[in-house]
Amino acid sequence: MKTVLGTALVLLAAVAFADWTSIGPEGGPIYCGAVAPTSPPTVYVASTSSGTPLFKSSDGGASWQATGTALSSYPYVLAVSPTDTATLYGVSYTFYRTTDAGANWNQYSLGSNTYANDIAINPLNPDVIYLAGYRYDGSVWRMTSLKSTSGGESWVATQIDTFPTTTVYSMAIDPVDTNVIYVGAYVDTSSVVYKSTDCGTSWAAFNLPNGMYYIYSLLVSPSDHNTVLAGTLYGVCRSTDAGQTWTRQSTNNYNYRIVSVPGKPDLMYSAAYSSVYRSTDAGITWSPCGAGVPGTTIRTVLAVPGESSTVYCGSTAGMFKSTDCGATWNEVNDGIVIGKIAVVSFDPGSSGTAYAEFIDNAIFKTTDDGTTWERQPTVLSCGNVCNILFEPEDPQRIWMLEASG
Repeated sequence: MKTVLGTALVLLAAVAFADWTSIGPEGGPIYCGAVAPTSPPTVYVASTSSGTPLFKSSDGGASWQATGTALSSYPYVLAVSPTDTATLYGVSYTFYRTTDAGANWNQYSLGSNTYANDIAINPLNPDVIYLAGYRYDGSVWRMTSLKSTSGGESWVATQIDTFPTTTVYSMAIDPVDTNVIYVGAYVDTSSVVYKSTDCGTSWAAFNLPNGMYYIYSLLVSPSDHNTVLAGTLYGVCRSTDAGQTWTRQSTNNYNYRIVSVPGKPDLMYSAAYSSVYRSTDAGITWSPCGAGVPGTTIRTVLAVPGESSTVYCGSTAGMFKSTDCGATWNEVNDGIVIGKIAVVSFDPGSSGTAYAEFIDNAIFKTTDDGTTWERQPTVLSCGNVCNILFEPEDPQRIWMLEASG
């Protein structure tokens, strides 16, 4: 008995510590990204999961590789240095910097009880970096800008306004007059763009039209630095007088990230929740161009230097690429395997066949034990599925339990 029990324990220990190999489906939730103007351009993306490394593609999205060590908290935004394509920055509760294209990362504290949501880098002096976020002053959270003159190694914080518990998501710098910085906030029921003309020392407030709510993104036009775009919860607003007055230009919701195309500044894109929107007239008019991109939320859109018709977007389903200015999209997830699988159910009537619920994406089916996976049609208007069952008498009849009820 002792010999049999000992053997069993050894076998169990071997199973417990066995290596696992991911077999898909490919894709997963993408939160932010950045493009380095290398040749060809290098694309970096980060997921919504802490403890996950960045993914990097140097072949136009045809393949992706996890790069570097896992970051302790996922970055809310990524940015590439304007003078060094191997230097990237990311920020959340800490500031991340890599100088070797993501292979290694250093972390720098923002100070106690401080975190940031967006980055603005001085294009003429990349050692000067600004962040927009919050700092707890001992009683309430205050909107705060942070400035570094050492490439992110140390920070000086400045309180932007006295209002407590505000939302601060976005920041931008004037590429011509780099003394000018903008911060987007929601303050006391108003959408407000704060503007500094002295490198963040003092701030003036300018209101957006009523009802815009959160300002998720800001963009200063590279062709006319008096034109500023603000992506809000309920549309894109535009200023032509350097942020003093604003006009609502669209009604597309959740404009998480607005970008312009390098070398073609009138062409802009907005990652707007369930679709990508495009403007060809510097933000005056907008139209949807992201139809067919799966996933529940599109959080990021990336324009590519030197490729004016190429654009990427990232959703909860992974990365997608268009080479015709957003008219059509193709999935580019080879190597990105970070999906959250809620349930896997095996078909008792068909060997090697299984169904997997990929959260905030779709149900996938394999007929070859996971070697390949095929996206299944959307199940009515259901949310995520928490169980898939087959009728014993008729395995062709499948029951699915929706997690929301």
